[in-house]
Amino acid sequence: MKKRIIYTILFIIMTSFISVIITLIIIDTSDTPSTYDTVELKSKVLQETRELIIKKPENYKKDAKYPVVYVVGGNSLTYTIANDTDLLSRVGNIPEVIVVGITGINQKTRQRDLTPPFLKQDLDDTNSSLGEADNFLKYIKSEVIPLVEENYNTNNQRTIIGHSREGLLVFYSLIFKPDLFDTRIALSPALWREDNKFVKHFEIFLNENPNLSSNLFMSMGEDEVDKMKIAFDLMVDVLKHKDLPNFNSKSFYMPNATHQTNHYLTACIGIDYFFNQNKKQ
Repeated sequence: MKKRIIYTILFIIMTSFISVIITLIIIDTSDTPSTYDTVELKSKVLQETRELIIKKPENYKKDAKYPVVYVVGGNSLTYTIANDTDLLSRVGNIPEVIVVGITGINQKTRQRDLTPPFLKQDLDDTNSSLGEADNFLKYIKSEVIPLVEENYNTNNQRTIIGHSREGLLVFYSLIFKPDLFDTRIALSPALWREDNKFVKHFEIFLNENPNLSSNLFMSMGEDEVDKMKIAFDLMVDVLKHKDLPNFNSKSFYMPNATHQTNHYLTACIGIDYFFNQNKKQ
């Protein structure tokens, strides 16, 4: 398994340059390229109009069923993961997948939607409201996923990916509804907020749910700030010392990666790892 991870890292390093160039071209020439479907969703849950960016496999067939990778956050990460999963599927590492980008509106709604309800949205505001991640996950569960599964050929195998505060949401989705996704990929998750409060809360949740069933990949860049790495290490230690027979977790430090680069370099390592774990089952 270590050898496979090394090969995957080398593959990602070689292809990441291609992916970044493709992504930059996409961003420079068009907000949404023609090969992607843009879906406007008038959300009753959020009381807002949101946009989904959906990328079907290159050889999409009406009689086939595909896993879905949900990407929470900016368009550039969605495009990068779509490009990388295309490359990984072409070389036979993973099956073809549908990629769904769940976009936001602005920084204010990002803080509101991605922050768990026991954490402040804005640490710089002494009167900050608590987060509303429950409501955002309800939006994903009751509106986004049904739309995708009703209009595209899916096999109900779901992965969710997020970076930074979006990575925090990925973790919180385990507390909200563990069976909503099969695999969760949290890249540089913002676990440090309010003196690592989420880590403490999550440990209590694990103690109360020893039969928790899911896959979790979490990564951090070696060159990220100390508070990020300290919280990450605390979470790794919590998971290491819990008896969770149905919970498969993998943590990874990316050499020479910063907060601005780690997610682009490690998302596909998590995707590759768990798709190949599923092959063995």
